[in-house]
Amino acid sequence: MSRWGKQQDRLVVRGVDVLSGVLSGAAPEPARSVVASRALLAVEELVFPLHEELVLAENADAAARGASDEEWADDAAVRRWVTETLAEHASSYNELHEVWEDDPDYVEPQGEHPVWALLELSPLARRLRLLQEAAAKTAVGLGGDVGVGAHQIGHWSAGRSRPGGREREALAAALGVHPAWLHAARDEQPDVQLYRFASCPCEKPTAMARLGLGREEPDWYDSPAEQDAAVHWCGCGQAWVKDVAGWLLPLPPGEEPTPSVGDLVDLGRPLTRSPSVTLDEPWPRALWQPPAGRKSRDRIAYRVPELLTREPQTLPVRPAVARVVVPEPVWGAGSAERLAANASWCRTCRALADAPTGTAGGPWVLLHRSEPERDLSTWTYPTEKDALHHGAHLAMTYLQLEDGPLDRVALDLFTGQAHAQVIDRFLELHPETTQFEVAELVPMRADEF
Repeated sequence: MSRWGKQQDRLVVRGVDVLSGVLSGAAPEPARSVVASRALLAVEELVFPLHEELVLAENADAAARGASDEEWADDAAVRRWVTETLAEHASSYNELHEVWEDDPDYVEPQGEHPVWALLELSPLARRLRLLQEAAAKTAVGLGGDVGVGAHQIGHWSAGRSRPGGREREALAAALGVHPAWLHAARDEQPDVQLYRFASCPCEKPTAMARLGLGREEPDWYDSPAEQDAAVHWCGCGQAWVKDVAGWLLPLPPGEEPTPSVGDLVDLGRPLTRSPSVTLDEPWPRALWQPPAGRKSRDRIAYRVPELLTREPQTLPVRPAVARVVVPEPVWGAGSAERLAANASWCRTCRALADAPTGTAGGPWVLLHRSEPERDLSTWTYPTEKDALHHGAHLAMTYLQLEDGPLDRVALDLFTGQAHAQVIDRFLELHPETTQFEVAELVPMRADEF
């Protein structure tokens, strides 16, 4: 506990807010389990400093995998789940490292350790703390804006009392948010609107690059192809995972591969690198972009997101994703006819059909072979992206012919532009394929064709 201070308080409050905002009212499923594991790990790293990183990660993973619907039913349930998880881990931590009550590294399963009081904070108390931090206001400064003493701000932030109606309006004005965010009716409601999005809330959302979770991550998804295309990267630098309802959930920092230049072809602009790679800063970064010119130790206010300047709206129930109807493959036709047919359902093909003709970096060759005859066919495309896209079309065609209705995972990956993973998915389903295999992608100079 000797290492504990305001910085640790802040990170725990944010970690719990992320957990509650993402998990409250949701059934455990892969995307949420990934977020739960990572946010819980960020808290456990502070509480159990003597544990090896691998032990901490395994504990967090096991807790996320074992969670039930009831344990994520609402904010109170999520906080109770975190509390019980940490208490259980505290006992094993003390025993493993042979630390006792008079040892500074001892963690009481319940008691005086600061984490237990932080886990009791209501959504209102967390909201006040996080907004005050983002506004870079001290208790004295915020109290002066509201017309109360600094001690009163401390009481509200600790959950010992709650502001009255006039004080709530003054708080909202001082923090730059719509008064409804601080209305008494929201005191026990987590801010799910800040952690679940239909699209990235950054200033310039783009198409997203899809990459996998890191090698050290557990296999959260049923299919290796899904695992390898689970992370949705926006050009703003925010990583997301998508739940079964279609909501994007902000992915806390981890070991997943960062997109390279080649992976960013769909983003339409370079990936923005943010100096914050932890939950120590306002989160998610897509919503709370760091101030320009900010230095690591400076207290500079973040710009209030537009979302918080409007009255909070209840998130709608996400409608079922419209079923993509893929027409029968077009055989014996030229490339223009095939492209026109694919453009009826494939957004990339629509873009290609409408694009002006011309080279875009020199041709690539997609080598395709049939087995067991191993007859070789080749196609040329202007970019590697286009070659992979056509390879995925080939895989989808054979899945449709062999398996009837298209495989749900392959279709989701395809519409998400994860073309290499579509090919991997085909080979998962048909490891001994006699019909289709992508042998190689080869770049060639224009004068060689």
